[in-house]
Formats: sequence, C-alpha cells, structure tokens
Amino acid sequence: MALMKDLHAVPDAQVTLIARHSDRNDIGVTAVKSLGDMLLNDRFREADVIVYVFAIYNELFDAILIGNGQAAQIVRFHNVTPKALVNDRDRPIVEMSLGQIQNFVSADELWADSQENLEELIRHGIPSEKVRVMPLPVSPLAVATTTDKPSRGPLRIVYVGRFVPSKGLEDLIAALAILRRTHGVAFLARLIGSTRHSPPAYLRRLRRLIETEGLSDLVRIDGAVEAATLGEAYREAHIIATASRHEGFCVPVIEGMAAGCVPVTYANSNLRHISGGLGRLARTDSPVDLAESLADVGRALLNGKKSGAMRVLRVDAGPMAITDFDVARLEHVAQFSPETCAARLRSQLAQRLQGVSLRRGESPPENPMIKAAS
Repeated sequence: MALMKDLHAVPDAQVTLIARHSDRNDIGVTAVKSLGDMLLNDRFREADVIVYVFAIYNELFDAILIGNGQAAQIVRFHNVTPKALVNDRDRPIVEMSLGQIQNFVSADELWADSQENLEELIRHGIPSEKVRVMPLPVSPLAVATTTDKPSRGPLRIVYVGRFVPSKGLEDLIAALAILRRTHGVAFLARLIGSTRHSPPAYLRRLRRLIETEGLSDLVRIDGAVEAATLGEAYREAHIIATASRHEGFCVPVIEGMAAGCVPVTYANSNLRHISGGLGRLARTDSPVDLAESLADVGRALLNGKKSGAMRVLRVDAGPMAITDFDVARLEHVAQFSPETCAARLRSQLAQRLQGVSLRRGESPPENPMIKAAS
C-alpha cells in the first residue's frame, strides 16, 4: 500500500494500520472486530492524525463522526462505482457507500485521488474548501518516447484494465471493427487485465464479438500478465485505449503515457482529466466516435516520417509536433511520481499536525502518531 509506505516515511512518525481484516502479510495490521473495538483501541485514542482510506462502505469509517477528540481527521477518497454500472447483487453495498460519504463532512480535510473524485465529493455536499486533489503515485512499468515508436504500421493499441461490463470492452471491440472497416487502418490490439472476477458469460460474449467482427487475428485477449510483460506491451504500443464508462483515476493511462503511448478514450469521469489534455477524447461515448479518434491519432503517428518534428498530433490541448508532445508528456507524468506524491503528502501532514498543535496550545509533536483505517 503506497499510502502506508509514504506515512512511514514521515520523520519520527509512529504509524498504525487498523482494519477489520487484511490479506496482506507484508504490512503490520492491528485487527479490530467492530467500530466500538476501534474506538477503544489505545492507538486510535492517542493518534494525532487519523487517515480513513475510503473506497467502499465500512462500519469503521463511521468513527469520523466523533474521532478521538484531538486528532486531525483526513479521508483518502477513491470514489465509488455508480449504481447504474454494477450488478443487482452489488447495488446495496454501493448505496451504503454513497450514503457514508455524507459522514465525511466531519473530516478536517479530504484527499481526492483526482479532479473527478473532488467533483464527486462536492456533488455529495462536502464543502469545496475541505477537498484537495492528491493524485495517486504511479510507478512506470516501462519508459519510452513517442518519437521513437515505429512510424509505419501496423498501429499497435493496448487496453489495460479489468474485464467487466463497466469497462466498456464491447464498445472498444466495436470501435476497433469500425477502425478497420470504415477507416482502413491496419492495427494489432492487446487486451490485458485480470479476468479472475469476470463473469464467464461476459468473457464468452467478448470472444464471440471478436470472432463475429472478423478480428480474431487482430485482437488478442491476454488476461493477467507479469509486470515485465505489461511493461513491454506499453513499450510496443502507440495508443493506450479505453471505452470505460467510469474511472475514478485510471492508472493505466499514466503508465501508458510514461511509455510513450497516446491515450485515446471516452470522455467521461476522470478520463476527462487524467491525460492533462495530452490525449484524444472521443466526441461522444460511442464506438463510432472512438474509432474516429483512434484513426486520427493513428494516422499522425504512422505517416512514415521518422522525424518527430514532422509528425503532428491533434490532441485535446491542441496540435503539437510529436517531439513537443514528448516533452509535455514527461512533465505531466512527473506529477504522479512516487517521490512527488510522497513529498506532497508529507507537506499536507505537516500542516495538519501544526493545526492540531495550535488547537492544543502546544508545539508540534516530535513523534506524531498517525493511524490509518482501511
């Protein structure tokens, strides 16, 4: 867990992770049985800062309504998948999760992973002055330049993510069929990600769609792969593509950009923000418009000219030579580096600890106690 690593890096801090249970054996966890159990825990009661890591409903997060009477309370907010995009079985827990967000008005500060998550909190009534964007750290799996990628076909496209309906894979496959049939662009595509929790009927439907569209030789479902293999897939690809219907952050876009890929995506949720204007958003969330964006970016990348200065990309921020795109891309990716994110976190914690001390009329603690609830 990157957050725990960053918290442990705070000078002289005593960090405790409290959870109902954990499958991790590389992180020490203080297990509690209930909300009451946590409220009576000595580490919770003595904490100077409490960080609640929220992605789905957990009884423990109700502690934020009362805290421990002294600590600064911070919520790390990862967003909740909209009810319309989950199956009937999961809707009750999603509704409970959305309801629990109301509790966070009691927090001193909320760290949203992204601009989308910041806007989501404000939509739920959290005062905007309490919320700040604190991006997730992303460690590149491969580093490459767009300029050095092949300037002749085929266009190489990669999708990375889960294989579930909300990720829009049927739309992506349909867009790839249109890319070949209507735009005449030669391509090879790899679809990579875990299928462990994928509905079997959904996977069968995807494979049948690939076959029906005549894409069996062009689109490959790889499923989960090792990090080195994924890094190589990014390095080989020209484009990182997704037709996802909802993203609270979207790590693969940043991983792909670090490896020189151009993001081509739908224009919803955090997909509107994650590439910083250095990608192409489809005009509408439809396979036809996604295919058009794929074709336009693909032709710019594969115009046969080796010089990046002679190839011009039309990205959302405006036209730019690929050499200039590489410079802007690296600057954008740098803000998600683990080092930058850790420094940002330490700065925010220092401010919060100072606020706690002022409330107590004391100097900032030399050995601050930080408690994370997950």
